[in-house]
Amino acid sequence: MAAFRRRLHIAAIVKRLIGLAVLAFAAIALLVGLLSYQFWPADLLTFAWSYVLATGLAILILTLWTRRPVLIAIAVAGIAISAWPIYALPTATEASGPTNLKIVTANLFVENARPPAEFVAFLRSENPDIVVLQETTGAWQDAIVTSGLFPYESSRILPARDHMKVFSRRPILSETSLTPTSVKGRRLKQPLRLTIDTGARPLVLYAIHPDTPRTLRQWHDRNDYLALTADSIRNDPKTSDIIVAGDWNTPLWSPYFRNFLRDSALVSTARTLLPAITRFSLRLRSYLFIGAPIDHVTVSPGVALRSWRTGPEFGSNHLPVLVELEIGR
Repeated sequence: MAAFRRRLHIAAIVKRLIGLAVLAFAAIALLVGLLSYQFWPADLLTFAWSYVLATGLAILILTLWTRRPVLIAIAVAGIAISAWPIYALPTATEASGPTNLKIVTANLFVENARPPAEFVAFLRSENPDIVVLQETTGAWQDAIVTSGLFPYESSRILPARDHMKVFSRRPILSETSLTPTSVKGRRLKQPLRLTIDTGARPLVLYAIHPDTPRTLRQWHDRNDYLALTADSIRNDPKTSDIIVAGDWNTPLWSPYFRNFLRDSALVSTARTLLPAITRFSLRLRSYLFIGAPIDHVTVSPGVALRSWRTGPEFGSNHLPVLVELEIGR
């Protein structure tokens, strides 16, 4: 009898703990949803949001064991609040015709210790039409130039382009850095706008790499960078296909990613509630593959999507993202 009472007591404690976990999860989901636009720490939590959502699903499973309808309802509500920001994103339509543009975007990682040959072999295998790179060094630029894979390229003066680099099989007709509002005493990063001849409709490509929001100032700089890019897109010809690619330092769950899509009228090429990790921890890679989806490709509504996938590791703390598109429809 005493053992039975002890089990009942333990079960009651476990149910209380599950109840507290449900309430904590729902509260975090609600507060981040409400405050992440106004407050930097709340927006930072969106970098780990896939893990928050996975934790919520685990809590829901435990809550089903309690058979308490109110707790179950709260857990479901928390999951719905957590998933809604990405579920509600406008996404590219599925391609009905043949793929006629493949894009690779990759952050090469300025401290990458591996030789460029591995990445060049990946490009040779995938045969993309356009490659958008971030944190490009002279050695990596020279290796890709020497490969002869791409007859056209953006400026070789990497510091002037914030170490972003674009290689293309299609002619690059123009290349311009967008000029942000100056801030006294420091240089702000600049999005890169290119026009590319596809033989059909004009293609406007934006290569971007805003600051990572490690500090409050960098958070504001990143948000201003995205707003500047969206403002430029609004002034682009409506007859153009538009693509934005790069390391956004902005997860899909961030309100600033949603705001960018709203303000630019572009759509996302990522379609899943739990998108693939593109930026991960090299320090923990031997034990855990943890990170965030912050490398994106967005397109104008007239561009259709055939596929989205990540490429292999090549020494960077980012995975390359490959997107196959149908343009000029």
